[in-house]
Amino acid sequence: MLNFKNSIDKFVKVAESQERKGIEKYGQRLDPLDNKHDFLEMALEEQVDGFKYLHAEINKRKYALGMIRGILSEKVSPETYRELDVYLKLLEGWKQV
Repeated sequence: MLNFKNSIDKFVKVAESQERKGIEKYGQRLDPLDNKHDFLEMALEEQVDGFKYLHAEINKRKYALGMIRGILSEKVSPETYRELDVYLKLLEGWKQV
């Protein structure tokens, strides 16, 4: 339940921030009857941007995890490496089979 509450709290915080940004940019709240903007097109553009952000973050994390694995394999004991490997796999989204 805590994760759900944290998610809702984060959603509200970001929604409020986005509302403020929208008012600053457009001088008013979003008006669903506004015919100056194509909200579907705007949403499509936002989704594409979101995909690009997610893809960039995935690649950044893969790179960082690879660098960490390389450093660890050279500088720590096998026991420590095995222990850290569990957490690296967690960050990589590894699912135990």
